[in-house]
Amino acid sequence: MPYGALIIAGFAAILAVAGDRLTIEVYYDILSAIHLIQRAGERTTLSNIGHRARVPNNRLKKHLRELVTLGFVDANRAITKRGYDYCLDYKKQVEPFLLRYFPDGEE
Repeated sequence: MPYGALIIAGFAAILAVAGDRLTIEVYYDILSAIHLIQRAGERTTLSNIGHRARVPNNRLKKHLRELVTLGFVDANRAITKRGYDYCLDYKKQVEPFLLRYFPDGEE
């Protein structure tokens, strides 16, 4: 598979719908959950992250592997600089776009 096709396939996977949310929204929710858990001084267990991000454990494991591959989270479930940059871009660019075109969460 050519490199360009691989990038396009990866981008399509990120935009895929996971349940009632886009994968990019789920990624943001997981990163936000990890951030809040760490700020509260709690352990970043799968159940704690899954509960706060509203993601079942089987899907959460898959998404965490993807977030590590993307460089958003390290092996210790800590958010990287790249992960924080993603969150900032999501809040500034993606969320306003989604709210403008899908105000009721109807992706």
